[in-house]
Amino acid sequence: MPDEIRTCLLPVLSQPEDFSGSTAVILDILRASSTITTALHSGASAVIPCQEIEEAQEIAGNLSETSDSGVLLGGERMGIMIDGFDLDNSPARYSADMVTGKQIVFTTSNGTRALKRAVQADRILIGSFLNLAAVVKELSQSSGVVYLVCAGTDGAVTGEDCLCAGAIAAGLQEITSEKLTLDDASRMVVDYYRTQISGPGGLLTAMRASQGGRNLIQRGFEEDIRLCSECDRYSVLPEFCHESGIIMLSSAG
Repeated sequence: MPDEIRTCLLPVLSQPEDFSGSTAVILDILRASSTITTALHSGASAVIPCQEIEEAQEIAGNLSETSDSGVLLGGERMGIMIDGFDLDNSPARYSADMVTGKQIVFTTSNGTRALKRAVQADRILIGSFLNLAAVVKELSQSSGVVYLVCAGTDGAVTGEDCLCAGAIAAGLQEITSEKLTLDDASRMVVDYYRTQISGPGGLLTAMRASQGGRNLIQRGFEEDIRLCSECDRYSVLPEFCHESGIIMLSSAG
């Protein structure tokens, strides 16, 4: 079991060096981490995270010249598909028919930036409700410090990321027989998660009411909230590889 769970409510609230030696879990529930998880479950060979649109376009262009498997550009800005890209940031678009065997060069407003912030961590996993049990199981077998990194939205804390951080921390509490230290932020998100899922409508209602949920409803992506609220739909565990700079299925997942 890990020694301590720390929750970073926004990436900028921690310095990059704070993550050194830890296992970090990136949480951008609506929608980047849910979409990455779906893409790899659907058979994508890799997801290549990029911070900037131009970076993604350059990498995709170079890969297209050397790869026989196919390359897709995926991502969003302001929740909307980027001009010239193949896919947006909706998990519904990343079906097996669309992504099997493909490399996906991926850039989003918040999720890929959160990953880059935590790049000094020893391991970087991608977490969501879709693969909640797989994440909790893997973390239960880790040691040291675990950081739950909430991506937020444009520099603001968002409820949906806190809900998933709370679910992960609560899950670890439930399966450990040893004393597990939670920092104050982790205690807060656990309380928030337990309170919200016990209310009318449970998790889905809480997700719809969050800032990210309200943004998606306003932009016509309400169905994505339901998709991203499904717990344990997949057993895959996406992990970022420091050497290659890509996200693939963990050998542990």
